[in-house]
Amino acid sequence: MSSEKEKAIIISRQERGHQDNKQQLSSLLPLPHLHSVSPGSACPPSDQVFLQAAAIFQQLGRVKPEPHQVLQYENRTDTLPLSSDDKATQKQAYQLAFNTLKYQDLLEAVIFDSFFHKSQNIYSDLLPLAMVMLYDFQDRRFLLRRRPAEGEQKAVAEVRDLEKCLQRWKVKLAASLARFRVKHSLRSVSCFLSDSLRTKEHRAKSLPFYAWVNTLNSSLDEMCEILRSANLSEVKNMADLTGSTFSKDPLCPDTLIFSRSLCKPLQSSALTTTHVLNIQDRSVCLAVSVSQPVLFDRRDVLVVGSFSALTVAHVAAAAAARSGRVLVCGADHTPVQTEEMKNLLSQMGIKNVKVLPAAFCSLNERDIAVQRLKVIIVLPQCSSSALNDPVTTMHSEHGDWNLLPDLSHDSISKSKIFSLTTQQARLLAHALSFPKVQTVVYCTRSVCPEENEQLVGRVLEKTHTHPKLLPFRVNGPIFPDDSASGDEIDSRFFRLQPSQFTNGCFIARLSRQADPTKVESVQDVLARAAAKGLFGGIISEPSKPAKKSKRKKKRVASSTSRPSSPSSQEEPEAAEISDGVDPAPPSEDEDKEGEEKEGEENEAEGKDSKTKSEKKKKRKSKRNQKQSSDAASLKNQAKGQKKKAKRKVNPSQHSKPRRIPRLTLTLMSAEKPSRHLSPITALAHKISGKPVKKLEEGSAPVLEKHLSHAQSAPQTASERKNIQPEEEERNLEKQRSRSGNVRKTQGAPTATGHILPPISSPSGSVARPQSPTSSHQLASSSSASLREL
Repeated sequence: MSSEKEKAIIISRQERGHQDNKQQLSSLLPLPHLHSVSPGSACPPSDQVFLQAAAIFQQLGRVKPEPHQVLQYENRTDTLPLSSDDKATQKQAYQLAFNTLKYQDLLEAVIFDSFFHKSQNIYSDLLPLAMVMLYDFQDRRFLLRRRPAEGEQKAVAEVRDLEKCLQRWKVKLAASLARFRVKHSLRSVSCFLSDSLRTKEHRAKSLPFYAWVNTLNSSLDEMCEILRSANLSEVKNMADLTGSTFSKDPLCPDTLIFSRSLCKPLQSSALTTTHVLNIQDRSVCLAVSVSQPVLFDRRDVLVVGSFSALTVAHVAAAAAARSGRVLVCGADHTPVQTEEMKNLLSQMGIKNVKVLPAAFCSLNERDIAVQRLKVIIVLPQCSSSALNDPVTTMHSEHGDWNLLPDLSHDSISKSKIFSLTTQQARLLAHALSFPKVQTVVYCTRSVCPEENEQLVGRVLEKTHTHPKLLPFRVNGPIFPDDSASGDEIDSRFFRLQPSQFTNGCFIARLSRQADPTKVESVQDVLARAAAKGLFGGIISEPSKPAKKSKRKKKRVASSTSRPSSPSSQEEPEAAEISDGVDPAPPSEDEDKEGEEKEGEENEAEGKDSKTKSEKKKKRKSKRNQKQSSDAASLKNQAKGQKKKAKRKVNPSQHSKPRRIPRLTLTLMSAEKPSRHLSPITALAHKISGKPVKKLEEGSAPVLEKHLSHAQSAPQTASERKNIQPEEEERNLEKQRSRSGNVRKTQGAPTATGHILPPISSPSGSVARPQSPTSSHQLASSSSASLREL
């Protein structure tokens, strides 16, 4: 219920506001018919304008080397002259001084060639005044200006005396100008300028002007109705603008376009005096239009740089639609500019603007005033090289007048570009340092890439973003519906080239965005959300230790399941299946191969552990201590298997009976064993309990030697390779004698000397079938021997 009441209150307030606005608009109606005024009917400059223009020219005039100096001017002052209270007078003075700077070489040549300064006793202190008055005199084609009536303007004696001198010397001055044109092949005086300057000067005379509608008091449609009632018609294309037409700006939804001839009638009408319609350059209107879609409800917008009070009012009107507030740093502006801003806002009835006492670069994220800040609009001082008429925009937006000498020759010096870019980069970098800011709009009126895309890219590369925040990236295209008016080279930026219909500008919108080329995993998203506390304790911290413990368990299982030598395992298994005989102990080669593999594994694990930090080592030690009993048993089993594979089996240490190989069983069953194998036969009979027959002396030592030799390690592969040929022959003879004895024992007991088939090697091959009695005897003897063991 409370929300419905609030909505009803808001709707009623809006309706009351619209009714008050309609009453204000109705008071303006009917408007007088607006008629266009020809450019030639402009009023001539006053005496005050001449004096102020002369002071500006003396301060900003280009100083030539002494050999090339035609006229000797008085020493210039360090600062510009104080501006007058009348803005129209000040603007006209700067415009006259700027035009004099563009034709400085021509005017000096005319004065020097006609001997005007010597014949009329014009001293160095009056030469700047003579220069600005000569430019106005030749621009009016040496006609006398219409003097104002007495009492309207204050007369200046110096200006009136110098004007009389020019009138007396006008024939010689015109002749000198003609000779200069013939000498330099100039079809007109404007041909003295470069092509770019001449094009800009021609555009400035017919350039349409733009005016935004105060949406707090009226809407765009209502304003169009008022203009139609004033005998103006609407056209869709700005190219069709004439003296009595207007058009809507396709890029700015609250801006109208008028022809140059309607500028003065509209300035004197009630629409502009009540600030329902506000005349301003299009570049500033575009900056506000770009920032409108990214404004937040009930959040703040900070305007930084060099701008006018109208710019603040325009941003405030756009922010009021979302119940937002506009912040301005008062320390960055002069007291006169701050007072002017406050007066204009009070006249327009704007109350959502707050002037902060601090400077912008002194603000930080901890200040209470910027806790709701979401958008920053950066409008720094720039070279104004994209303006057809820089004086008008620089005067309204508080530009840098020291750029006029460079702009008069359409070339900005490197030193000034460096100073400008340094200040621009400082403002933009500080704007990107606020963590709660989501969008930064950067706008210049320059065509220099050093101030535009190069500066934005350089600042973005040097900006360090907190890991928990998204970095700033260029958000474009800004006007996707009207691609023809944007930048064709890089669609991320908006670059408007100067033309006969508009001044140029550059706009970059920077927003916090993820890298589009990087595919973010689900784990990264969950980790960032958990770090911000969005889950509210539902999901705990990332379980990295559990993953590592699982990996360790996998390593333990793989180490236990890994065979020490495949060949040594396959052969005993086959022997057990076929013969029921226990596998023989591994050889030295197999032992060394197993040790080498284990050494390689240990080295690999050592290298891996060295690369990890000391913290991970501590965590590993703690986790190893807290491992479960299953993992410990698995490790013990693995170690036991490795030890069994390495060492020889000792029968006295095992409670489980050991199986006797087939060769030993055959020797035990033989009645007449061979003397050559007497130690083995004696050992077999000793195990079985039978008396040893015909045991030679010295056989016990031989038996002990054989036992000690059996307990010692077998020969390695390298030693076997180094055996002499004679020893190999002896071994072969021993094997033949052994095979012959085996054949005798496996034959029938009655048939003495009968040769049996050879017994296969004890490597797992299956023996030929025997009689059931012999197999039964073997099984009984083997079981008896196992029990005794």
